Amino acid sequence: MVDQRVLPEQDFSVFADPVRFSGPARLRVTEAMTRLEVERLRVVRALERGQPVAARVLGRGGEEINQHLSRELPARRTLDSVKPRGSVERLAVSLPINTFAMNAGLRMISVWHRDALSPDVRLVLSCEDPEVYFFGYGPLEMKIVDGVEVLLEGPTVRNQTTVIVVRDDACMAAARHYWDAVRATTYPCAAEEPLAGGLTERQRRVVALMLICSSDEQIARRLELSVRTVRTEVAVILDLLDAPTRFVAGVRLRELLSRITA
Repeated sequence: MVDQRVLPEQDFSVFADPVRFSGPARLRVTEAMTRLEVERLRVVRALERGQPVAARVLGRGGEEINQHLSRELPARRTLDSVKPRGSVERLAVSLPINTFAMNAGLRMISVWHRDALSPDVRLVLSCEDPEVYFFGYGPLEMKIVDGVEVLLEGPTVRNQTTVIVVRDDACMAAARHYWDAVRATTYPCAAEEPLAGGLTERQRRVVALMLICSSDEQIARRLELSVRTVRTEVAVILDLLDAPTRFVAGVRLRELLSRITA
């Protein structure tokens, strides 16, 4: 569910010009990332050689990894995540899973590497909970789970990528150091509103959800609105974009976002 606490009058002026992460902050992240990468490679080599190490392979290949993550996520208490990349197609899958897990009690902070994201992905994230979803400087993907283990890229097995779950002390210390450095660069995704001009807050949310939801019914559930209200808003948006269909609207929306954020 889209967080209903994000109100049009909410003041994000403190995050003015947020995309210009300072040089020292980037350097701290890079140094911490290098340390974590050294520890990750050490653990990966130990797994490849069959040596004792506090780590295990979670899954192999994108589908298997996602199945494991989706199954284990609701049982977790906390999740600190750094995501260096993403797509609207992937968000269409992951955001509902995250919401389900948070409704079950998970406390999550999700930081996205702003520099590597497309404008449409940034728009979708800008309409999510500002206490959960953040933009920042984080080029290396990882997830710290319950403060005791970290999920990282593992060895390649039969030409497929893997994810490893690591409890090794040195690797965990490096992961926490990297998290602290990344977290110091963050600001709420909701601070960016590339389409705010000319649209109401609700219309902006509808526009964002049009990118990841296939039907008006899905949008209505996410916003806790009636389907009739959503259809009215969609009709207004299609008219504003001079688009006869949602597909054409999506194409023109991406073109508009590219021009605005160029």
